[in-house]
Amino acid sequence: MKPKVILLIYGSGGHRTQMERFLHKIANENMDLDVKFIGITESGASINNTKIVESFEQPAFRNKYFSVMNLVKTPKKYFNFISCFFKIKKKYDVLSVISTGPGLAIPFSFLFKRGHSKIVFIETWSRFETQSYAGKVMYRLADKFYIQNKSQVKFYPKAIYSGLL
Repeated sequence: MKPKVILLIYGSGGHRTQMERFLHKIANENMDLDVKFIGITESGASINNTKIVESFEQPAFRNKYFSVMNLVKTPKKYFNFISCFFKIKKKYDVLSVISTGPGLAIPFSFLFKRGHSKIVFIETWSRFETQSYAGKVMYRLADKFYIQNKSQVKFYPKAIYSGLL
């Protein structure tokens, strides 16, 4: 029997910081929680936490500054993503996917949702007057979508306001 896990998807910088805070809140509020996590993150952004039993580093989903490069590198990235997906599926039973962004969450959330995992997305705390690329897509894909700033309700009317992590 494969171990049951929750998959965390996050990027570098603020996305990583938000996931660290999320894990800290889980640890403080659920001391007896016996849940294991695995992570998918951008290269070099893995979190060192005893609850995360394994991390899979991936290339960034897209380069937000050079759209032509996205077209050139996309086929290889998707091969990496699909390969990683099958490695995880072979080894773990993923109950849920939780992401603080970035776009890296999109392909994995789509794949795991087709496998009946629940998808939770937390829109970044740095957005007030615009939507993130990941947020636009994940709003339609996620089973639960959280915003950290009340001003985001105009973009995501069905979102759940959680306050800052």
